[in-house]
Formats: sequence, C-alpha cells, structure tokens
Amino acid sequence: MSIVVSLLRQPRLMCHHIVTCRSSSSLINTPEKKISFADHRTAYAHLSRTEILRAWIVLKLCSFDFLLQNSLKVLEHSQRVLGRGLLEKILRPTLYDQFVAGDDPQSLKETANKLKKVGIKLMILPSLEEDVGQKSDENRYNSNVEVTLQLAEIAYHHGGPLSCLQTKITALISADLLLKLAERNRDKEDQFRTISSWANYMAGGLLAPVSYLDKTENIELEKGLERLKSVGAFASGLQLRLLVDGEFTYLNQAISIAALSMAGAFNQSRPVVWNTYQCYLKDAFEKICSELEITQRMGVGFGAKIVRGAYLERERQLSVEGNYPDPTNPSYEATSDVYDRVVEYLLEEVVRSGGQRCNVIVASHNEKSVLKALTKMRSLGISPKDNTVVFGQIYGMASNITVKLASEGYIVYNSVPYGSLFDVLPYLSRRATENRAVLKGTRRERTLLARELRARFLGF
Repeated sequence: MSIVVSLLRQPRLMCHHIVTCRSSSSLINTPEKKISFADHRTAYAHLSRTEILRAWIVLKLCSFDFLLQNSLKVLEHSQRVLGRGLLEKILRPTLYDQFVAGDDPQSLKETANKLKKVGIKLMILPSLEEDVGQKSDENRYNSNVEVTLQLAEIAYHHGGPLSCLQTKITALISADLLLKLAERNRDKEDQFRTISSWANYMAGGLLAPVSYLDKTENIELEKGLERLKSVGAFASGLQLRLLVDGEFTYLNQAISIAALSMAGAFNQSRPVVWNTYQCYLKDAFEKICSELEITQRMGVGFGAKIVRGAYLERERQLSVEGNYPDPTNPSYEATSDVYDRVVEYLLEEVVRSGGQRCNVIVASHNEKSVLKALTKMRSLGISPKDNTVVFGQIYGMASNITVKLASEGYIVYNSVPYGSLFDVLPYLSRRATENRAVLKGTRRERTLLARELRARFLGF
C-alpha cells in the first residue's frame, strides 16, 4: 500500500529506385490530426489495478542499472538460494506475467484475446537462439523447427493471415557454420550467387557443394537449409509473416543471406519472409538499399522490420576486444536520425512498389519516430488499413503508444515472448541487458501508469 500512496502523490505531469541510394530530405509536416501518447485512460483501460501496479513496479526495477547489468547472475543466485519452486512463485506473477504471453496454448489464447479487445495483434517470439562456440546439435535444431511450426499454427489460429512470427536463424543452423559463411561472403556478387543458390534449393532445385566447406560442413549446411525451407514453406502456406531477427554483426551477413534466400523462395507474390534492420549500426541505410536491390533483382517482395537494435553495448565491447572500428552510431540521437531516414525511405518505396511488394514494420518505442512515420504515411497517402505499414512494440511496455495507435485505426503488434518460465527468463535477462537504454528510459511510462492509478483510486 505504501507504494500506491507514493504513486498517488507524484506530480501531474532518398534512394533512387533499384540501384542507387540518396537521403530522403522531404520536410516532415505537422500531422493533420494530432495524436498524443499521453492518454493514460486509453492506454491502460484494459488493465486491472493490480496489473497497472505490477507494470509500474517491474518497470521501476528495470530502471536500475545494477539489476539490468547483473540480471542473469541475480536470477541464477536466487534459484540456488530459494529453489525453483519458490522462485517461480515470486517471478511468475511479476516479471514473467509482465513480459511473457504464457507457456501453453491456453495462456497464449488468453493473452491474444485480451490484446484483441484493444485492437493489438500478436507477434510471437520463441526464445530459441544460439551463439558462436555452442556445440552443433541436430536434434536441438530439429526440435526448434517443431516448436516454430507449432507457434506458426498458434499465430494463425489467433490472428489469421498476415499474423507475425519471429525466428532466429541461429535456432536452425549452427552459429559456427554461419560465422564461416559470413567471413567468406563479403563481396556483393559472392553474396548474390550464394543467395540465388540457396533460394533455388529451397524452391526445389539442387544444392551444389560449397568449395570452402568440408564434407561434414556441406552436409550440415544442407540440413540447415532444409529446416529453413520447412519453416518458410509452412509460413507461406498459412500466409504468415515470418520475421527473421537480427543478431550480432559477426553473424548478420550470413543471417541476411539466409533471410534473402528464403525471400527468393517464398516472397514471389508478397513478402512472407522479412529481415530485421538494426539502426544503431552505421551501415543500416546502405544495408537496406543493398538488400532491397537484391530482392528486386530476384523479382520478389521485400519485408523489413525496422528496429533501433538490442546488441549495442556488446557490439562496442567486441570492437574494442577485436581492435576493429566500432560499427555502432556514436549516440542515441545519431541512431534516431538513421532510424527516421530508413523508415522515410522505405515508406516511399512502399508507394513506388505499388503497396504489396514492399511492407514495413515500424518497431519503435520512440514517440517522435512513430509520429514522424505517421506524418509520412499521411503525406504519401498510405492508409492504416492497407496492412503495408504496421507498428510494433514489446509486450508489457509502451502501451501508451500501442493502444493509442490501435484506437486510431493503425495495425499494431506486440512482440510477445512465449515459453516456460525457466526457459524464457534467461532469454529475457539477456534481452534486458542488451536493452538497457530502452528499459532505463521508461520514466514517462511510469508517470502515466501512476496517473492511471491515481485516477482509479481517487477518481481524477
């Protein structure tokens, strides 16, 4: 109760088409209809008092740097001291329920129905990934395929066609093999030849052995591509959007090759397989232009999820350890400039392509970036109902943005982790460490949550 009292006492508060790229420099005009993300009544109307209080407490804890930096250690130590049973009783109704949809189809259905009432769609996120140095395990990769296909069915069941499912290439192919492929595919034409070869295989053709891989690695690659083919074909059959997540820069070249190969096989009529573009990287705009050109050369659709990115601090640390130039932008403001530039260019590409050949997810918790995207959509005549430009935020955060956009008729998704508590929490812990800037910047949201609590308790 003392927490509630303290809350109630808070004060009220451009690229040329296909080949060359240039910066889009058109002016951003004031939106015809001003949208405010300060409406706490709309943002939290679907939540109970307990859920609002939980959100405030969890987001407050996430603002402490020590907890974010040491979250995995704290979790492991708590498990040793308290035991799994007691720890689960503490974490399930708090951290887990705040950020995770559940660990079985029924709990996911309940989350989906709750979000559906306020116009929000699910973007399911399985907590499956691997990093360099982990032993390759075919059984694990095959199990990951089964989980991914199950989640694809759940996504379709609850959201129908054009529902979103996220995946990581490292859940399906060895990270060590991807690293070797990334190192040998630096040249643009080498990349295109590899992409064309893999796309042809996933479309039913033959796969030629790769000269710089040994026999075991070639077998491993073919099995990995077969898994990508299975997931891509299944998503295409259900008319889903399969969103390939970005990872560390040392893997991203191979991940892009895999994602574009799947696009070559499955994006013939519309974007089924999408890649993710991390705008904290200096080369984000050039990468967008390059990969868009590749899909145009192949004559297939292009889907892009635009994020600021989650691995910034680790990328900077790796550049120091490896004695190579820092690939990240020098500041949050510089990243925001890149983000807005990329979004503006891609919205123009949506119009140039006629709407259905280029689709975009504006995945952002930054109110200014979202408002700029809305303004650009209006100036280009892109309707919110076209389903070519949609928005996304993390489940459990930024409801003031998500719910407001949905109430205004925009198509909005929540990125929703799914899995058992002890499978998902280590994953969330890593994401918390990587997303420190986002989690530490939730002060405005906590203020809105406090205002809503005050309104619920005191009536104003």
